[in-house]
Amino acid sequence: MSTKQPVLLTVFIESATFRWYVAGIDQQGITTPLLCSQEGDLSSYVGEALDQQVSFLRHRLSGVLQRGCDRLWGKMMKPCEIVFVTDSPFHEADEELTQRVADHFDQWMTSPPVVFFLIEAGSKPCSPKLTTIAGQIPAEWRDALDKGFPSMITKCGEKDPWELVISKPHAT
Repeated sequence: MSTKQPVLLTVFIESATFRWYVAGIDQQGITTPLLCSQEGDLSSYVGEALDQQVSFLRHRLSGVLQRGCDRLWGKMMKPCEIVFVTDSPFHEADEELTQRVADHFDQWMTSPPVVFFLIEAGSKPCSPKLTTIAGQIPAEWRDALDKGFPSMITKCGEKDPWELVISKPHAT
């Protein structure tokens, strides 16, 4: 029986387009693009009360994690850490929303554990500075993320490496 390679299951949230990307990043920082959504996929929270915004994002992003795990498994990989990175706080939302969503995943997802980052304003895409807003990551995996995440960002502009996921609209 072959062993699955441990990777960071990494979800990048592009807040201005309400879009997400999922990739695996291995211990050496090599990025394997997996899935992406269409623009607007996360926009259903806009205009809702804070609790409904949190609920929608919690459920949608849980589905993203499940799909990402399925794709990793098929590539003989397994998540050893789950990483969320958002390029800014969630748009058109209560200022608490990003922190509440981050705290939810940190508190409820323990195996594998979750860490949630925010890209610092003014960071360069080729070397984004990540601020932890929830969770922890072992130093060796943080090094892998720092090596692999810029490649993930670069690949977000390409169509070929990503499997496009069309989500069903959220019922309100």
